[in-house]
Amino acid sequence: MNTKYLAGALTGLVLAGGITGMVSAQSAADQTGLTKEQIIEIALLEVPGEVTEIEQERRRGKSIFEVEVLGSDGNEMEIYIAADTGEILKVEAESSDCEGDDDDDDDEA
Repeated sequence: MNTKYLAGALTGLVLAGGITGMVSAQSAADQTGLTKEQIIEIALLEVPGEVTEIEQERRRGKSIFEVEVLGSDGNEMEIYIAADTGEILKVEAESSDCEGDDDDDDDEA
């Protein structure tokens, strides 16, 4: 008989956890004003390609999304989006080359 009550209690806890998770996700969306899908759409309108990473950060007291996109041209780009408005703040090429010299013609005279 105690098993029925225990099973009911566990089911209730699982459901409550799921509801809490949904409320947390909704709260996060309310705080930023944008959904993940909207962030992806904004980024891909600016740089067509494939989103490889999304990070939420605080810079200069403002919440922003940093979205990395592998462009259709093969270049990796970073798009910075204001979390509250969806405004594109900055677009830049992600560079793994510390010196920034992408030329292969260094040996030519």
